[in-house]
Amino acid sequence: MEAVAGAQRTWALLGISFALVMIDGYDLFIVSFVAPLIAKDLHLNFVNIGNVFAAGLAGSVVGGLLMGHIADRAGRRPILLISLAMAGVATSLCSQTDSFAAFAALRFVAGLALGGLLAAIVPLVAEHFQPRQRSVAVTVMFIGYPLGAVVGGAITAALIGYGWRNLFLGAGGVTLLLVPVAFFLRETLYASDAPIMSEATLSRSSLVALFTEGRFWITVVASLAIFCLLMVTYLLNSWTPLIAARSGFNPKTAAWCGVLLNLGGVIGALTSTLLVARFGVFKVVTLMVAVGSLAVGLLGYLYGSVVALYSGLVVIGLLVIGGQQNAPAISVHLYPQRMRSTGVGWQFAAGRFGSILGPIIGGRLLAANVSVQLLFILIAIPTLVSAGAYTVVGLLRQKQPL
Repeated sequence: MEAVAGAQRTWALLGISFALVMIDGYDLFIVSFVAPLIAKDLHLNFVNIGNVFAAGLAGSVVGGLLMGHIADRAGRRPILLISLAMAGVATSLCSQTDSFAAFAALRFVAGLALGGLLAAIVPLVAEHFQPRQRSVAVTVMFIGYPLGAVVGGAITAALIGYGWRNLFLGAGGVTLLLVPVAFFLRETLYASDAPIMSEATLSRSSLVALFTEGRFWITVVASLAIFCLLMVTYLLNSWTPLIAARSGFNPKTAAWCGVLLNLGGVIGALTSTLLVARFGVFKVVTLMVAVGSLAVGLLGYLYGSVVALYSGLVVIGLLVIGGQQNAPAISVHLYPQRMRSTGVGWQFAAGRFGSILGPIIGGRLLAANVSVQLLFILIAIPTLVSAGAYTVVGLLRQKQPL
């Protein structure tokens, strides 16, 4: 009975963590869902909106590195609680801003808190599971990220008539309500049975080893692949609703663009797990992203019809965002156990820089009045580069045994 109760508590933890990651996914993309309303109310141009997107993503980079470092010393749960409270307060305060500077600053703080949340929740969940279950548990938890954007986007589309300020106030309130729920999560940093903490400590030379011992090109090319892939996915998530509004669709229809894009990502991620088991992660991701680049390039020609646009976004989400969800699994395959955490961390850092640059590039292109057709053709180029890079990584991996 005790073992059953322990298993129930562990899976309850996964359920709570799934909900926390969903909140993270929605909060990070909430600006994109209501960008047309914010731009009108605060008198922001495309460059300003792009910088707001970048501020939130830059905050997540800083939060992940800084709060993750602290969580390895002070504990996962305290950082998780602080991050949730900080994100809830910052998001709520966004509803009271009247200037670009204040709004961007609060989005940076919210991003910092959400980056800290992920840095704390990932090891907390992993350390509750045995090694054989760990990958599945973390993958299932991370499906909550695009699902949060889907569910949150649907709610936003339904309630957008109440104004963007009330939506931010509601999102911040829901985040704060989860703070007491997080108290039920058990600290694992000092637990004697925590599997991860019992593994060998990474040496100081691990970072150097990423570029030596025959791994230079595999690290560089894999970094290019995830950089381009996250640059594209975050550009699409950030700007697609506003591009739809700019093309004449009403705010509710524009908000659904972001929902369907991420819904396709959820479906693609779940479907890819079945294909990966049979064909391997490198072949599946390469094919998904390569075909996805064609879909991205054609999207600009679908803005004449709501049905065609929605269908195209689902396909892009399924292929590109669905493929992106496998990036952590690819990173794990590239490095031996003694340096795997460093290797995965490096790959995520490369991807985060792409996620910051993507919205900025999108803003610059829109400010330059690039046509919708040309815009998506340009976005398709780094998507195809990512597919090509993953093809090379797969070939290099075959020649580089761990």
